[in-house]
Amino acid sequence: MEESKRQKQVAGLLNEEMNAIFQRLGLGMMGGGMVSISGVKVTPDLLEARFYLSFFK
Repeated sequence: MEESKRQKQVAGLLNEEMNAIFQRLGLGMMGGGMVSISGVKVTPDLLEARFYLSFFK
């Protein structure tokens, strides 16, 4: 089932906010590697979100 427009909007906002938090706390570089958010999926009822992270070493 395809995500609704609202789900995509909320996921985009969550992605932006988490990226800002990562930058503010310096979490982008951990243990000699880089961490980034590769995607966000939100449930249709907008109660849960899953963050997908990428780790590069």
